[in-house]
Amino acid sequence: MTDTSDSNDNGKRDDLNAAEKNSKSDDSTKSDGKKQLNVRISTELHNKLDNIPESKAVIVTKALEKYLDEDDGDVVSQEYVTALLKQLDIKDAQIAALNHQLQTKDDQILERDNTTKMHIAQVQTLINQVEKKTLELEDAKKKKWYQFW
Repeated sequence: MTDTSDSNDNGKRDDLNAAEKNSKSDDSTKSDGKKQLNVRISTELHNKLDNIPESKAVIVTKALEKYLDEDDGDVVSQEYVTALLKQLDIKDAQIAALNHQLQTKDDQILERDNTTKMHIAQVQTLINQVEKKTLELEDAKKKKWYQFW
């Protein structure tokens, strides 16, 4: 039986040394203005990348550019924004129509209120006239002391 812990420690040290070298090379800019990026991805994702005819560097670069161009993950398509604006315009038109109907109803209520007030005044006038006539008739029915018939 062999001691694997020592070989694992050496392997880890080699990995650390390689990582330090890579990090030093990552900090330095190459002549073409690009830096190297080493990442670990799942096997499934790696297999999908193998099926694409473009180079992995180009695919990853495009994906990162697209990801970084997005506004903090709140990506909304232009069609969606257009649809929302269209719905907003429709709602504004409906609100305007309802406001117009409300104003029309308010005008009708005011007109009926004024008409009702006029009818009340006319009825009160008629009631006063009827009371006056009634008093006159009552007075006419009473005979004066000197009238016998």
